[in-house]
Amino acid sequence: MPAISSLRSQRLSELRPDIGKQYVAFRLRLAWFILPIESIYRVIPLEKHIPKITFLGQNVPIVDLGKILFGSTKGKVDNIPQLVVNGAIVASKPSLIIVHNQNEDLIGILSNSQPALQRVSQDQIVSLPPTYSQRWKADFISSMTLPTEGLPSLFVIDGDRLISSTVKQKKKPQLLEK
Repeated sequence: MPAISSLRSQRLSELRPDIGKQYVAFRLRLAWFILPIESIYRVIPLEKHIPKITFLGQNVPIVDLGKILFGSTKGKVDNIPQLVVNGAIVASKPSLIIVHNQNEDLIGILSNSQPALQRVSQDQIVSLPPTYSQRWKADFISSMTLPTEGLPSLFVIDGDRLISSTVKQKKKPQLLEK
């Protein structure tokens, strides 16, 4: 009996539409990015200053990915596409997103918006076009979603790759030190 019910559940799961995977969406300067929800350790709303974060006695590096990817380019808020989740526009309030990898290493990412849960199905995700790969030269962004009506492109960040590349480099200009 268990073999039949297992087979039946497999067949039924093939008939169900892809409901998608949960991601956390946030804005970095001119574009929207997503991280799998499993890689998020904590989100801290920012007021006026960036806090110093420690975990198990170790300082958590904080990265300004917007500056790394876009340089000192500042876009007008009017030109940035809005992200609407469940009928509400995601607020442009800065946040610090703490990301962890499988080894429990942590890194902080400065965000220009409040993070929002976003469900994305695997068939919406495509490989990153060469123009973005060449411009950003970042191996931790390898895929994206195509824009649709009401939803801008979302660039997928691989948290494990981001943390490993940041831990390897340890460059002071890219990290914010307090």
